[in-house]
Amino acid sequence: MAGASPARRPGRRGSRWAVRAFVGLVLAAVAGSAQAISFTVQVIAVSDQATAVDISRNLLRDGFPAYVVRSTGSQGDVYRVRVGAFANRAAAVRYAAAMPDVAGARPVPALAEAIPGGIMPLTPRVLWEGLVAGQDLRVLPWPDGVAVRRQVLDPLRQATYTLVQGADVRTMQAWLLAPLAEVPPPPGVDSLEVPFIDLTVDPEAEGETGTEGEPLAGDEPAVEGETEAADAPVESGPAGSPVTEPAPGADEPAGAPVAEGGAPELATAEDVPEAGMVLLRDRSLWPPGWADDGDEVREAFRLATLTLVSTRLGIGPETIAGTAYLPGGEPPPALVVVEVSDRSGRDVGDIRGLGDPTVALRPEGPPALADSDTSWWPEPDLGTRVRLDAAADVPLGGEAWTLQNDAGFVRIVTADGADWRAVAGVLLWSDGRYALVRDGDEVVLVDFTAR
Repeated sequence: MAGASPARRPGRRGSRWAVRAFVGLVLAAVAGSAQAISFTVQVIAVSDQATAVDISRNLLRDGFPAYVVRSTGSQGDVYRVRVGAFANRAAAVRYAAAMPDVAGARPVPALAEAIPGGIMPLTPRVLWEGLVAGQDLRVLPWPDGVAVRRQVLDPLRQATYTLVQGADVRTMQAWLLAPLAEVPPPPGVDSLEVPFIDLTVDPEAEGETGTEGEPLAGDEPAVEGETEAADAPVESGPAGSPVTEPAPGADEPAGAPVAEGGAPELATAEDVPEAGMVLLRDRSLWPPGWADDGDEVREAFRLATLTLVSTRLGIGPETIAGTAYLPGGEPPPALVVVEVSDRSGRDVGDIRGLGDPTVALRPEGPPALADSDTSWWPEPDLGTRVRLDAAADVPLGGEAWTLQNDAGFVRIVTADGADWRAVAGVLLWSDGRYALVRDGDEVVLVDFTAR
């Protein structure tokens, strides 16, 4: 984002929080600070204390949570003007890129040191970021977290879900997902040797950039005696590498039986943790290495999979074969099945239902086949749609804090009236715990952690 250096101007930029933060501004010695926050943004480094304080004052009045750090070395004192505290590097990288140049200097992300206690009591954390142009984007509640659902509609394909629970981030593909309070035991059928197909998604394959961000830009030469914190770990989803499936029913998670003819017990976002999932998703009829396999290998795999599904559901293999389709019009062919999994979302062969894509394909998936057990059919909850072209025009959030758009940044306002520019981008959605922000061509999911 291009722009001039922050100027002094009246109005709400001179907020109660900004004045309070400036009054409490600390010229901190590097060697004497204990720091829990990993990242910040360095604006400029100067040798004159008055200049550094003046720059920080102007930044504070513009809503940027600025502070000054003093380092003493063999060359004398250096005063570094810095902005904010960030829970991971991705948040700091995006914030620095959105800031204007200050006194001819380009803000850069930096490892944190000596951040005063009054600066940003809530720190943003990037949980997921990805390209979603041309996709249907939705959010839905998940036990102790949130689910982000994005789906290509032309040609229609199953959706990609990103499930966030604390620092745990998982990504997988399905038409529908629903959390289970308990994972029921698998059907008592004969074991069949069918190769495992891992349907979890590698974020890189979906155009996601993860939470690592760009490498940190170089700081000015280190002052003698200075040390900085190590990188924080980066959250990531499952790797998605194919393995071999054990015989169906072996080593599967135990759970309380579901009454005959009854639906599974779904977990709720409020009070029941997720023990597993029921998924409506594609199951390939060709092996994972189908591009390098011959027709005989593909056909043997197809017949074994049809036999497995037929045995599990008590539906004739001819009927099942008639529901095969080409996802998005391209091979490999697949069936649409209802499966039960543990929290990993991996395909363990526990099939409970069958969809019929020869009838109709909709964003939530095909209807149930007449012979399929509809008690295992997930509820068609696609979540709340988030429009990429509709910035939030009113504050969004909950009791603890609210968010609002502010000239290329998202401003957070806490319950006690403190406010500051906390996140780069345009606010699209928030539920008071998480927020979706559009930053350039990407959408970013963030939350806020207490310092």
